[in-house]
Amino acid sequence: MRKLLFLVIMTSIFFTSCKKDAAVVPDNGEKVLSKLAVGINLSNWFNDYSDQAQFAGRYNNNHFTQIKNAGFTYVRLPVGASVISDPNNLSVLNATNLGHIDQAVKNIIAAGLSVSIVLHSNSVPLETKLATDPLSRLAFRQFWKNLAAHFKQYDTTQVVFEIFNEPHIGATQGAAGIDRNWWAPFQEQIIQSIREAAPDHYIIAGAENWNNWYDLTQLTPYTAKNIIYTFHFYDPFTFTHQGADWSGSPYDQISQIPYPGTPENMAPLVAAAPTQDLKFFLQWYGTQRYNADSVNNAVKQVYNWSNAHRVPVICNEFGIYKPYAPAESRLRYLQEFRTTVNQYKIGWAVWDYDEGFGMASYPTAIRTGVPEWDAGVLTALGLQ
Repeated sequence: MRKLLFLVIMTSIFFTSCKKDAAVVPDNGEKVLSKLAVGINLSNWFNDYSDQAQFAGRYNNNHFTQIKNAGFTYVRLPVGASVISDPNNLSVLNATNLGHIDQAVKNIIAAGLSVSIVLHSNSVPLETKLATDPLSRLAFRQFWKNLAAHFKQYDTTQVVFEIFNEPHIGATQGAAGIDRNWWAPFQEQIIQSIREAAPDHYIIAGAENWNNWYDLTQLTPYTAKNIIYTFHFYDPFTFTHQGADWSGSPYDQISQIPYPGTPENMAPLVAAAPTQDLKFFLQWYGTQRYNADSVNNAVKQVYNWSNAHRVPVICNEFGIYKPYAPAESRLRYLQEFRTTVNQYKIGWAVWDYDEGFGMASYPTAIRTGVPEWDAGVLTALGLQ
């Protein structure tokens, strides 16, 4: 009788246990990370500065199919705050533009790609408000709660949320009394707000100082589940942003900067520089001898941080402003960075598809049809 009672009890425990396990949603973190392995940024579609006339049709299924067929697994979709929210109330979504963005997400997913939706604001006043004004912070938290509530309709492997692109008001001392430490606790509050609307979707978080890789290694990871950490990589900035007028002096004055840089290959550029300050700057770049080992040293620190804290990390921006960069140096840089992050099994997204850093180009100045991949780019990125 005791034996029979024991078997009944154990059978009951077994089936209760099985029922409990069946109700548990399995962890799909590895699947999500595999979707975020090889990405490309679609810049200037829904940014603050983008032309609203293009919202409905800048990219179509032909573009997404081209991206998918090249070997990319996801698209990072920058969205400006002035595009997706009411100008008079940050917490209220712009229904018309939300419809355009939602259709874009549907089309991207239909092509077999996943989507990372990132709040990509170009507004210094907005970030200043977020850093200094409690009411603006509350509105921003509600904004993200509302946005997450809308997009949680998609599978957790199809859509992920990225909180804010490159916060930097503290690093640049753009607001009195605000340093880099303002961002981490506020980001945690935003995570909590997203979690209220979308408990299981993955959230991408980053550090202050333009999502700098070193600042990420100083960040204490959050306790919330399903957080992926990101960093951006544009070192050496002298090379990656040569000729970029928005970067200011001296970057807007330089071109044909080689990678890797050495005193020897920089000597002709130093000699031709029109001012002594520019000569010193170019000379300094050469003496740094920035190369593949330099890239590896930086990425390895991120990898070590990720391992120490047992949290996933990706790099969802890297690239070179191409109009003024030597073509061979550009391809070499792309290849060396891609090889390095792959070595550490860190997913990546290149900046960008068809703009100034673009991996693809249109035959003429008029954007028509599907652009052509630049020669050598797919090889440098390991996609063919």
